[in-house]
Amino acid sequence: MNQTQTSFAQLFGKSQGTNHIINRIEIPLIQRDYAQGRHGEVVERIRKNFLDALYNAVMPGGEVISLDFVYGDVEGNTLYPLDGQQRLTTLFLLHWYLAWRADVIIETQPWRLFTYATRPSARQFCESLVKFRPPTGEADLCGWMIDQAWYFHTWEHDSSIRSMLVMLEALHQRFGSASDTGCMAAWQRLTDPQQPAIGFHLLPITANGLTNDLYIKMNSRGKPLTAFENFKAHFEAVLKTDHPEKADDFANKIDTQWADTLWAYRGDDHLIDDEFMRYFRFVSEVCSWQDGINPDDKTSADALAEQVYGAGNVKAGEHLEFLFKAFDVWHLANINAEFSNLFTDVPGKNSVPLVLFNAFSDVSEPGSGVDLFGACCQHFGKPDWTLSHTLLLYAVLLHRIHDTQNFSCQLRIVRNLIEASVGGEIRNQKMPELLADVKQIVLGNTLQGVLSFNQAQVANENDKAALLAEHPTLKGPLYSLEDQRLLRGCLAAFELDPTGNPSVFTQRADAFHTLFNTSASWPQLTGALLALGDYSRKDPRWTGYSFCDFGAPRSEKVWRDLFKGRPEQRLSSSLMNLLDQVAENHHDLTCLETIQEEFLNQCQLNSVLDWRYYLVKYPAMREGASGRYAISPSGFSICMLEKSVMRSYYRDPYLLAIFRESAIGQSESDLWFSGYETEPRRISPLKSDLLIECVDQGWQITGVLTDPKQKACFEEVCALHGLGPDLLYCMPQKDGGDIIDRVVMGAQLLKNLIKAGL
Repeated sequence: MNQTQTSFAQLFGKSQGTNHIINRIEIPLIQRDYAQGRHGEVVERIRKNFLDALYNAVMPGGEVISLDFVYGDVEGNTLYPLDGQQRLTTLFLLHWYLAWRADVIIETQPWRLFTYATRPSARQFCESLVKFRPPTGEADLCGWMIDQAWYFHTWEHDSSIRSMLVMLEALHQRFGSASDTGCMAAWQRLTDPQQPAIGFHLLPITANGLTNDLYIKMNSRGKPLTAFENFKAHFEAVLKTDHPEKADDFANKIDTQWADTLWAYRGDDHLIDDEFMRYFRFVSEVCSWQDGINPDDKTSADALAEQVYGAGNVKAGEHLEFLFKAFDVWHLANINAEFSNLFTDVPGKNSVPLVLFNAFSDVSEPGSGVDLFGACCQHFGKPDWTLSHTLLLYAVLLHRIHDTQNFSCQLRIVRNLIEASVGGEIRNQKMPELLADVKQIVLGNTLQGVLSFNQAQVANENDKAALLAEHPTLKGPLYSLEDQRLLRGCLAAFELDPTGNPSVFTQRADAFHTLFNTSASWPQLTGALLALGDYSRKDPRWTGYSFCDFGAPRSEKVWRDLFKGRPEQRLSSSLMNLLDQVAENHHDLTCLETIQEEFLNQCQLNSVLDWRYYLVKYPAMREGASGRYAISPSGFSICMLEKSVMRSYYRDPYLLAIFRESAIGQSESDLWFSGYETEPRRISPLKSDLLIECVDQGWQITGVLTDPKQKACFEEVCALHGLGPDLLYCMPQKDGGDIIDRVVMGAQLLKNLIKAGL
């Protein structure tokens, strides 16, 4: 194509490679309004950067700049720009402004023949601007124009005029500190016929046989630039200033190799703009955390890029190198297949691929839920992308960039540490340390110095490594346990003694899968575990009670939390005992009932019925959805929580048990309580004001009866059960436990009260 290097001033009165001399520029009707003077954060930032570039070019000592290509249709002596309208308008305003400041007669300048056909008002404004000169030294340039008789107030509704006024004011502010002598020198550099400070390449359509179809297509550039296009331009400018050796490489790769990589993840709009920006932000936020700065998701991409890759960051070169590699490592790779080789969302017997517990579900192709690169391009910045995903993808990137050995083992350790740390250690403020620990594991192949992840899990990883070093054949059963959805890498509840019998570990692993792979056996399982000991995780409270966690009849999360970390030895003791018995019974789960029956028989034989006896014997007392109980020191005052805190409604398991055992068939709606665990919990039998409460000694009845008939009936019930004036139904006790079953006795008391009409 025939192109011409020129400047705005040189454009007029000379042949520009066509059969015509250009004497006039008219922005055609089809073009959009002038936009570089609009308001808004993005536009204002672009305007400031553009004016800085223009100012530096025209002032003495500045470097000549080129504003790339300007396309236009030449008819007669008029150029009709189809691409370059915004730049030409700004150059027109710059020439007008410097001519005014340099005291140049504008009315004789050829470039004054610049006009808009988009609206009559814009055309009139341009024509008036070159006819009327503000006073020398006018401080309020735009204010002076608006006050002139030639300025029509209806022009305030013309967006092009408003934008031109904003640009003129911005020019006035930018050049405001320059003296008149400085502005004269700037004018001379701007209009220098040999080496103008600001130039561009003109591509006339007529000279190259281009058609109106191209005009229509090219005019799409008149639409406002997308955020992606603005970012590319801004970031390329940052690179040209601070990392010139990388600028061309970035400009080339973003439209070639990187675009090819992202194309498979394009959105419904068949663009990769958003996908690129999400992955770019992921990499940049990782770099920001490595600088010890917690990135703000409200920070614009431009600001983040300057913060991470700009000259003000001493690690900018290192970060930029990581950015390029983070894109380059995926070039020509079958990314989905690469991640499918690393991860799976289906637990199995194999150690590779690794089970990913936080895979993405809203995917179109089977297996693509573990493609963390694709998920990052589609989900980064959204709630379903978590810090855990960031750490895992960072680990994969380190591996691909540095080609690490034994990565499947390193990745498994990272996965396990992340799962054990979710909800506690993994948060924004700790990401610098967490990323450093991931790097230590992947590149250093060691856990030494890893301090930011859950330390109990770090110890567990070391214990597992010692076990496998002694018994390598246990890798399969050990990894299958790690991949079990309740354990999620944490085997703290297992005995990992390297000196033990390896076959015992294998048998226990198989028994665990039998018990926990489905929830059908969980209600019986809690009873069997309690029969073997108090395995609960305890958290003492200020009331003297303790929160005790046992595992829930339906909730996986409750069991995961119970197994997570380094629990007390009693959990491991009860669990290992249970697994051994399941293995001995060839995984026949009727043994769970046998274990409970043997425990209950032993309690009755010893005539000591403590709180464990009651929770084992009565399934109603193990129905709490949270698996959490607030238990008094005696064990005879218990709150069975539906949620993990006392602020929600809960039930008293003893009251629920006698209600169920009495089989009175009434609604259980009155069996819910609230408040601190130290507050009394009482239920009413039926019609009267009597209330029943479980206390350490047995069953306490409270309330006053005024009806003579009810009083007489109540006295008969009291005599039947041996209640004295204090209305306390005492249970005979020894060694801190009941001798007789208080639930049986309490249920009978409740039935008799109801039978008596109370």
